[in-house]
Amino acid sequence: MSIKLFRGFMRDHLSFTLVYFLSHILVSVYCNFFISSNIQLMYLLSIYFYVFIIFMCFRLIKYVSTHREIQRLSENIEIEEKGYSYEQQAVIQLIHRIHHSYQDQIYEVKAQADNTHKFISQWIHNLKTPLSVIDLILQNYKMNPTGHALALQHIEEEKDKILSMLNQMLKFFRLEYFTRDYNPEPINLLESLRSLINSKRNQYIYNNVYPVIECEEERIMVMTDSKWNTAMLDQIISNAIKYSDSGEAAKSIHFRIEQRGDKVVLSIRDEGIGIEPVDLQRVFQPFFTGKNGRTHHQATGIGLYVCSEIARKLGHRLTITSEVNQGTEVQISYLSKMKDNVR
Repeated sequence: MSIKLFRGFMRDHLSFTLVYFLSHILVSVYCNFFISSNIQLMYLLSIYFYVFIIFMCFRLIKYVSTHREIQRLSENIEIEEKGYSYEQQAVIQLIHRIHHSYQDQIYEVKAQADNTHKFISQWIHNLKTPLSVIDLILQNYKMNPTGHALALQHIEEEKDKILSMLNQMLKFFRLEYFTRDYNPEPINLLESLRSLINSKRNQYIYNNVYPVIECEEERIMVMTDSKWNTAMLDQIISNAIKYSDSGEAAKSIHFRIEQRGDKVVLSIRDEGIGIEPVDLQRVFQPFFTGKNGRTHHQATGIGLYVCSEIARKLGHRLTITSEVNQGTEVQISYLSKMKDNVR
């Protein structure tokens, strides 16, 4: 036992010690008028003193034992059930709960750090591919300067891939600060969808894939965050274009908006290569690319994971169905905002 611990014990029991001895002084003064012998008075005071020493020794043992148990919590050792006082048990249990709470938070932070590290490693690995392709294009151009138009076209394609991966990375990291950048509001889903489709006009033309929109009304209002919802739809549409695999025959991506009770459901269906049934159950897991990831090397396995996290945070329901060589359909269910209630 350290001197510091003993001093702490005496400080914690100072009020008790003062009350104890004050009561004995008062008893001694009272007895002085009725006990004539000083020996008897000293004998009485000695008994008080010895009882006090024995009691304080017992309290000191309990005090040191409790202190050791609390110290053991810092070493991640479970405490033993002993005869502590109710107050001591309450303190130890409180510290134990706080300790486990911080442990859970530490594990969560470590898991998040591991995922981030894994994502960055995968992202850097994928980023090297278009850069290597650009380097190869430049080398070929130096050998054959006449094909500059084709070289520029290929470089632009690789530039778009790099930009897409950069955007994915930014979305992934911004998810950690979602609540700071979240502003739910009623938006016109059809208008927002058209704007997003028009921004991808070149991708549609280049991949020989064309959008088809089905919607009975021009004004379909939903409650969402415009920026995050656009980010989610942008990733889903990009996937639909990338995996449509049109070849020579043109294919379509079908967009259908339906009002179902108090919900608005947006369906995005492509006519692409589809997803294997065994992979379909894991498409929302981070870094999972599946069989399609082995044929499309630019796949990072992070796009649909980010979409599922955005949908969860926005309170939307995101589901996906697919058939191999038939296509994939993604459905997003929004909370509707009726037209009459929107000013």
